[in-house]
Amino acid sequence: MKLIYSTASPYARAARMAIRELGLTKTVDEVEHHPFDNPRELIDANPLCKVPCLIDDEGMSIFDSQVICEYLDQFADDSSRLFKDIDNSWQLKTLYSLTRGLLDTAVALQQDKMRGEGQSEFWQERFNKALDRGLAYLQTHLASYPKRFEILAINTVALVNYMEFRHPEYRVLEKFTKLQLLYEEQQNRSSVAQTVPK
Repeated sequence: MKLIYSTASPYARAARMAIRELGLTKTVDEVEHHPFDNPRELIDANPLCKVPCLIDDEGMSIFDSQVICEYLDQFADDSSRLFKDIDNSWQLKTLYSLTRGLLDTAVALQQDKMRGEGQSEFWQERFNKALDRGLAYLQTHLASYPKRFEILAINTVALVNYMEFRHPEYRVLEKFTKLQLLYEEQQNRSSVAQTVPK
């Protein structure tokens, strides 16, 4: 199998962390492409030209990050599955959905910032308020997180690190000290350390 990724993408990072947590590094080759370069390999695999994109051994393309992670999860034994806890809890599914929505918001905020003088004050404010509310909600519900490192924690680490990477002025770790604790506890995991955004 082959995973097409970009080091700056938090979605690709979640998939890359999942590969490592599931012990699939020898099964999945990782190929770096920047989507803005419109690489032919990525366009042929994903008409949206977005990362991550997984190409299985039969040549089938699989995207986006959630679908890729669910696909890879089937190769794990039952005790190691990343979605095992989420599959049995509507609350955890909802928290996982929230992390995905917050990632979307953080990425959209970055895209608007890249417009320079053309960025929208309306959308900047709206994105920041959504992040304020969503991160506060996550922090309030951290006690519900599974004890082991699985897909919800993977997305949360990817989210917090992306905020630090692209939006340092937001000061996410200063604002949300409980999220900071979860984040810092995982920094020595190989799946986290090997996938730091650049």
